[in-house]
Amino acid sequence: MNIVEFANIAGCSSATVSRAFHEPGKTRNATRQHILELAEKLGYYPNASGRALVTGIHDVLGLVWPLEVEGPSGLYAVRVLAALTEQLERNDLDLLICPVDRRRPKALEHAHRTMCRSRCDAWILLYPRHNDPLIRSLRASQKPVICLMGHVEECPDWKYVVLNQASWIKQALKWFKARGANRVLFLGHGRHELDHEERMAMFNKLAPRYFGINVLMHSTWPLNTAEVGALLAAKKVDAVIGVDDAAALVAARAIQLSGDRRLKKVQIVGIDDSPEAARFNPPIATFRPPLDEMTACAVDLALGRPVKSQRFEAAFIDRVGAKNTAVQRTGSGIQGGDGAIQNLLAGGPSGAELDPQLASSHLT
Repeated sequence: MNIVEFANIAGCSSATVSRAFHEPGKTRNATRQHILELAEKLGYYPNASGRALVTGIHDVLGLVWPLEVEGPSGLYAVRVLAALTEQLERNDLDLLICPVDRRRPKALEHAHRTMCRSRCDAWILLYPRHNDPLIRSLRASQKPVICLMGHVEECPDWKYVVLNQASWIKQALKWFKARGANRVLFLGHGRHELDHEERMAMFNKLAPRYFGINVLMHSTWPLNTAEVGALLAAKKVDAVIGVDDAAALVAARAIQLSGDRRLKKVQIVGIDDSPEAARFNPPIATFRPPLDEMTACAVDLALGRPVKSQRFEAAFIDRVGAKNTAVQRTGSGIQGGDGAIQNLLAGGPSGAELDPQLASSHLT
């Protein structure tokens, strides 16, 4: 049964049938309900290929999933996929996943063929990189590209959805300062990862405003637990910002294994709000990316809706305080907690300015 035959039975136009399935907001609820109930009874569904020939729209998005970033577990990517699933349901879209390991030439060749032959309306690229080997393939697909978790400057026509890295780094520094920390360490850096590079750059720019010369960086990856423990003790570090929760967990494990009582006072903050950070004893303070909002924006961009590339605010999850309160978005101030800490977080250290001649110490 084609759409014209079904429309005759339903007593409406084929355009109304199409809108009932694909653009529900343009159809009266009663009309759409009548069409959907009749379609279920007759076993009818619009022919996707036929619709694509007419409209050029396939209702399919592609997700490029670089496997080498997180390894086989891909815990963060799975969370992104879970958030994306809700958007697929809401917009009645299908998803094609293109897994690829950038380190393997054969994997890149296969990804190139997939991108060129797949009938996707747009591609969402997770974990983009500068000089990314996937750029050539995505260009060849001649489809819109939305970068998630990074902005590729050499592709100015590509849209992007990223975190406001400066905002959460600044809030973490204020939080440490308010709790009496004196020397802060930025820990970890995934090579080539744009979000990690931006976090490190923001830390290097902002940390001297709050800690002067007592600013350290250890940008090795992967991290060695024993080495991190020795570093914390030798440099008398009392505050650590992990490039992500995985780095923060390495610091926490290093402290537990060291047996050095002085390290028990080291404060740690990560980002990602991973289950491991929440389960660790004691739990680790972290920042939660708004994945639902970010994936919704990515889908809107992929569908060509009138939205712009955006930077989103992460929410601070304070698991250290006695009340275990979640703090509002980094761009929106603080709720809950000690009043003095709130005041300091709101304004930062008075008179603190960035000395352009001041450079943080690199320990790698």
